[in-house]
Amino acid sequence: MKSAPPIAFDYRPSRAVIAATCAIALAAAATPWRSALPVAACGVLSVLAVLLALAALTRFARPGFVRIAHGAAGWTLLDRAGREHPALLVGHRRLGAMLVLDWRHDRRAHFRAVLVPDNLDAQTRRRLVLLLARGQPAQPAPIA
Repeated sequence: MKSAPPIAFDYRPSRAVIAATCAIALAAAATPWRSALPVAACGVLSVLAVLLALAALTRFARPGFVRIAHGAAGWTLLDRAGREHPALLVGHRRLGAMLVLDWRHDRRAHFRAVLVPDNLDAQTRRRLVLLLARGQPAQPAPIA
């Protein structure tokens, strides 16, 4: 059986996901004002919605890894400082045009990448989907 060709791509957060999150946060901040709650409660809920969205967007917009690669040795994540981290793909999910990949690296640390058409080219996406459809290897490489 032929081995899969290596896959490597730069990872950057999706602008579409960021824009959708901002729109949802604005809707969540405006919603309490359409209710019969007191003005103080509406203000607190609006501020809370905005703060939670900002926290989530900050984590999403500055990912710990900038490059993802798969080769004969398995998955490798490259951080901003240029260090390679062997990783184990622990889960993947396809939600319409969105592909969500979950990795474990450095024993307990996790990294989730959200891939949509604006942050991954079509050819790499097809190759990645085919690789994921083939399944995970029976004996993944140990994480150092």
